[in-house]
Amino acid sequence: MKMFGIKIHIHPLFLAVMALAVYGGFAVDLSLWFLVVILHEIGHIVAARRYGYVVEGVELLPFGGVARMAASTLGFQVRHETVIALCGPLVNLILALVTAMLHITGLVGDRVAADFLMINGMIALFNLLPALPLDGGRIARAGLAMSLGYKHATRVVTAMSFFLSMALMLIGALALVLGYTDAGLLALGAFLLFSAYTLSRQAKYDTLRFLDAKRLENSRIQPVRTVAVLPTASIGEIAGSFAPGHYHLIYITEKQTMLEEQAVLRAIFDGGMWREPISSLLST
Repeated sequence: MKMFGIKIHIHPLFLAVMALAVYGGFAVDLSLWFLVVILHEIGHIVAARRYGYVVEGVELLPFGGVARMAASTLGFQVRHETVIALCGPLVNLILALVTAMLHITGLVGDRVAADFLMINGMIALFNLLPALPLDGGRIARAGLAMSLGYKHATRVVTAMSFFLSMALMLIGALALVLGYTDAGLLALGAFLLFSAYTLSRQAKYDTLRFLDAKRLENSRIQPVRTVAVLPTASIGEIAGSFAPGHYHLIYITEKQTMLEEQAVLRAIFDGGMWREPISSLLST
């Protein structure tokens, strides 16, 4: 399936939700839900293209989607990441406002308006939870990366994802015990748990991708951020503290000397150095 030349993949969880909805006789609600998810994702795609990113594919989830960008256009700019993430829930807000206006004028019936408002509200609110890969998680990471660095910000938001997934699964399980037949929270919690586990496994790869984009960027003017480290600090640990939108100077205490960001990045990508101490660069 393609949309605007982009490959659309449907996540198995979405297929499961669709099957349950059809089985339960909620075909109309399913159609509205699918429409809202598509429009939500179009918001992300339009914003990503506006910033020059190439979107190769989108995986649709019950609450939104995950866009896959072409490697040649990958980077990490806080403003871009935040705006792209916000455009999905913004679409839901616009849809809700339009629906309310159409309902007031009598062009949309009570049942359709109520369902459409509920669906948009649920998708927007769930997406704004501070958990990856949700929009709220991307926004939280973008904000935290400015002070903690990309690697540590990802680690914090991943930990939040674990916590929220367990909370959703607990609430979903309690609902089932109390007689509620909706297993949606349990399923979404399980999905977030799996996603958090996957992100934790690929954390180093994501950090390297961020550092590689940082190594190749050609910003003419950047604020300088100084990092003080011990000579025994590993090169990978130091690079993990690099924040987007800044150029870093690494002050090595005890040695009373300073290295530039590019020296650290060259050591990683040209020298394959990650666990070696930063002091090993002083003799080269």
